[in-house]
Amino acid sequence: MNAIIEPRQADESVFTTLARAKTFIEGRDFDSAALVYFQLLDTDLTTPLRGEVLTNLGAALCMLARGQTGATAQTQLDQARDLLVKALPCRQRAQAPAAWATTRANLALVHLARYELTGNSDELLSAHLALDGIEPALRNMRETGLRDWVAAIRDQLLELRERRSKRR
Repeated sequence: MNAIIEPRQADESVFTTLARAKTFIEGRDFDSAALVYFQLLDTDLTTPLRGEVLTNLGAALCMLARGQTGATAQTQLDQARDLLVKALPCRQRAQAPAAWATTRANLALVHLARYELTGNSDELLSAHLALDGIEPALRNMRETGLRDWVAAIRDQLLELRERRSKRR
């Protein structure tokens, strides 16, 4: 499972902090990245930047949870889901379709991870719903990496559905 972490320019101190978090992500140090993103949430951020930080923090927590089991993983995934849901109003489809799609794709990954942890098939449905509308929103954009990533998530969800239906 891959998550897209997207740094953008902001004021100098926020930009420097985002670059540091990205370095942690690239080094697969999701604990340190999460701490940096939590610290950023305590600063005065523009709405789009707050949405970015919430999205990146949710993605980092999801990746952290992938290495955990039981209650710890569940808590991290619950928190990741809540952060991504909180990011959605900050990332409107009409103003920033790629950012909106990134947040929704990360939300789908959180639901997929929750399904893998709990086996609750409602999480698969929630993951599909999180992806609704992404493909048309990106159709006329040059976001091929993002489109491919969303298609891969969708394919994984469809494969899981097929496996579940064959077991019945």
